[in-house]
Formats: sequence, structure tokens, C-alpha cells
Amino acid sequence: MAEAPDQRTEWLAAVAAFGLPGAGRIGPRPGSIGDVMADSSQHRLTGVLAAAAASEAIELSPDEFSQLALAHEGAMREALLLEEVLLEAIGVLTSAGIDSRVLKGAALAHMVHADPAERCFGDNDVWVGSADVDAAVTALMDAGARRPVPPLSPSYDRRFAKSVTLQWTGSTEFDLHRTLAAGPYGFLIDLAELARDPAEVILAGRAVRTLPADLHLLHGAIHVALGDVDARFGNVRDLALLAARPSVDHEAVVETANRWGCAAPLAVGLRTTAALGHHRTDLEHWADAYVISDIDRRRLAVYAERDGRFRRQARASWSVLGWRDRLAFTRALLMPNAANRAARRARTAVSPSPSG
Repeated sequence: MAEAPDQRTEWLAAVAAFGLPGAGRIGPRPGSIGDVMADSSQHRLTGVLAAAAASEAIELSPDEFSQLALAHEGAMREALLLEEVLLEAIGVLTSAGIDSRVLKGAALAHMVHADPAERCFGDNDVWVGSADVDAAVTALMDAGARRPVPPLSPSYDRRFAKSVTLQWTGSTEFDLHRTLAAGPYGFLIDLAELARDPAEVILAGRAVRTLPADLHLLHGAIHVALGDVDARFGNVRDLALLAARPSVDHEAVVETANRWGCAAPLAVGLRTTAALGHHRTDLEHWADAYVISDIDRRRLAVYAERDGRFRRQARASWSVLGWRDRLAFTRALLMPNAANRAARRARTAVSPSPSG
């Protein structure tokens, strides 16, 4: 008889909490080794599962341990390939005189995890300033990247897009970010602050620029709250690890979120860490007590379901844009250029968003 989905979810949460302060023990696994490996892969927890098994926090037979080791090796091969592509892309951007910041998986693997091998990721994310977006896309495409979906209008990428998705080295996905969220909250973020006080992580012996831990935490919470309808436990674990870092200034995180108008998604994202059952920080308790305003409830609602999400976010974005931007934004949505329309028709069954 198959195990109930909630049992598998609770077990995954316990795996995601492995090594966190006050985390409970990981109980007997629900389902076969194949089931839990598939679930862990979906939630980017293969590395954490392998670390827990190596520490004997999970009981596995020798054959099951070998299966998990092979799966982890495959995930790490993918991560190393992605890091190689990432370093190549950063080199292209640097040669073009473009400053950048590594975001999400590749950066967090080396910044907050006890061992980078714990953090699996499936694509690369890099931020550049709005003024550099067009030049960055051109430089990367000149170096061999491919853009599946052209922009809605000539100025859309640098003014309105959350990110531009490129493909490099076959199907390797590379997301070039202008901001940290789609929809109204993406337009509220002060992008100039993302360029200040960079931190560094070491990839293959090379220092690359990334966000400071405070901003990674804010970005991670926004991503968990707004990015996916069902958050991955790997991303929730990132939040818990960031919140527990002594160097993270909790008051500064809240102050920045308030200044941006993003306190609500910060709180919603941080509330997800309660599922891990660890010792939660003052910042996580702040999130539990935070009262969401009516306007934020309406804004958060546009991210709640996959179907029609782009249209809902576009409508909600209109209210936070200036008058000149509203006109250009609406024109781009209602009258996209011919290349964008043709690409979207070809990808209707694959991409839910016309912006790429």
C-alpha cells in the first residue's frame, strides 16, 4: 500500500532540516528508495539526503546506499557543468565591461552550506543592472548562447522583464536577471541596492561576485513566496541556513524589505521554514507575527496559481509603474513584435509566459 503524500512531505521536511540547529531525527523512510530519491531530486535535496545517509542519520542497505551515491554523483556532475558554463558566462560579461552578481543555487552552495555538495541546482542565475541588460544579452549571444524567445519590444528587457532566459551548451539554461521577482514586487525592488557591497564566493578556484547574505536571504524568501506555487524544500532549507548565519543582520533585512515594499513576501517566504521543525530565529518569529495588509494580500494573490499568472501579474504591475512606463509596458503587452509572436506560437505548449 502506497504511503500518504503528507507522510512523504513530512519526511522530506525532516531531511531538509538535517544539520540545522535543533532539528529532529529523520524517521523511517516512507516508500522505496526509488520514491524518496525521486522526491529528493524534485526538491533539490539529493545532496542533503546523501549527507544524512553518510552520517547514518538514515538507514540504507549497501545496495540502496550505492543507488543514492550514483544519483548524487550525477547531480554533482550537472552542478559542475553548470559552474563551468557560469564561469564562462561571467568571463564574457566581464570582458564586455559588465558587472554581475551570481544568484541562487551556485552562490548559495558555496556560501551557506557546510559542503557545496549538499546543494543541487539545475540552472544558472546571474543579475546585471538594467542599463546593462541589452549589452549582456548581446555579448552572451555573440559568445554562443541562444535565446528561444525574443523580447516583446526593443526596450522591454531593460525596463520590464524579470529575466531573460538563454540556452548555452545544449539545453543548459541561463537566466539573466534584471530584478528578483516577476510582477508588481519585482518593480518595487530597489535595483541599485543589488549592486552595492558585493560578496564573493569561490568557484573552481576563481572568486566571483554575488549578493551579500542579507540580500540572498531577502531574495530567497521572495522566490519561495512568489516564484513557485509549491516551494522546493531545498529553497526552504537555504532560507533557514541564511537566517541562522551570525553575519546576517535581521533588523537590516526587515528594514530593506520595508524600504522596498517587500516585507509581505519576506514574511510569507520565511514562514515556510516552520515545516522544518528546527530552532527558528528571531527573524523567522517576526515573519510568523507579521500582519499582511490588504494591498499585499491582493498583490500576493496574483502569484498563487500557475494558470493565467503572467496576465494577473501584468495587470497588478500596472498600478506600481509610473505613467510613462505604464504606456510602454501596456503597448509591449498588447502589440508585441512579430519575432516574439512567432516564437511564442512555436512554444505554446512549453512556455506559459511571453516574456521568456
